[in-house]
Amino acid sequence: MLPILFRFQVGGHSVAVGSYSTFMVLAWIAMVAVGTALAARAGLSWRRALGVFGGALLAGVLGARLFDLLVTGQFWHLTLNSALSLNFQAFALYGGLACGALGAIAIARFLRMPVWRLADCAVPSLAIGIALMRTGCFLRGCCFGVPTRLPWGVTFPTGSPAWGQQLLSGKTGILGMVGGTLPVHPTELYELGAALLIAAAVLLWRRLAEPPDGAAFLVFATAFTLFRVGNDFLRSPEPGEVTIGWLTPLVYVAVMVFALVLLGVRFAESHRRASARTLEAAVRSAPSLSDDERPATSLARQRV
Repeated sequence: MLPILFRFQVGGHSVAVGSYSTFMVLAWIAMVAVGTALAARAGLSWRRALGVFGGALLAGVLGARLFDLLVTGQFWHLTLNSALSLNFQAFALYGGLACGALGAIAIARFLRMPVWRLADCAVPSLAIGIALMRTGCFLRGCCFGVPTRLPWGVTFPTGSPAWGQQLLSGKTGILGMVGGTLPVHPTELYELGAALLIAAAVLLWRRLAEPPDGAAFLVFATAFTLFRVGNDFLRSPEPGEVTIGWLTPLVYVAVMVFALVLLGVRFAESHRRASARTLEAAVRSAPSLSDDERPATSLARQRV
């Protein structure tokens, strides 16, 4: 745990650089930079791609803040200051992902960019961004798991959110009053590793199987969301945290169902296009047809 990376003096004042805020900013920069670079490598305009990913980032940050306020029941007391606060707190990942995706689609349509190709370019950038964000979480000590006896359990120090939660819940008893803490699941590191591994597997599948554009993004969204469902069972509420418990699982289910439906649509469209190309090639390579056969061939093309 390292909540403060370093300190420095400015005009006689001590400035502390927090690990969470630093890695959050690094995640934002990496997501835009990696997505833009991969889009340029795919033959797309890097300027337009930068506009898409930059706009998606702004929408995502705002969506993450609003969804956190909704989950914690503070949305109905929303003010402009709370929504646009520059504090690096109160962010919900899936609010950011959902609003970021909607923002990216809108901007891509406006700039006449291929949405599904851009979505596939976003897979590595999302994985890297999630990994950096969870690194910041681990260093700050937030988003920790429930107590465990597994050998890789992590023990956070006295004064950490994990220590406070265990003390308030009575899990450590008298031992907690003198600074004792129990080892917990490093759920931050679980999510970090899952994001990178799922992205690597999806990209390998994309290279070997050559699925239709957008399939890699939809598979990543489905697999990572499924992981989040399981990981949330291992997460512990932080001290004083009050949430609407049913809302986040509902969002997970909605994301998986929507992604799977779109995935089926993408493969169906790809199959229809492949069938049309095969028929067209067969017609072109066939010997000259009689006048009686030409109308039937023309009709077949129209149906395809």
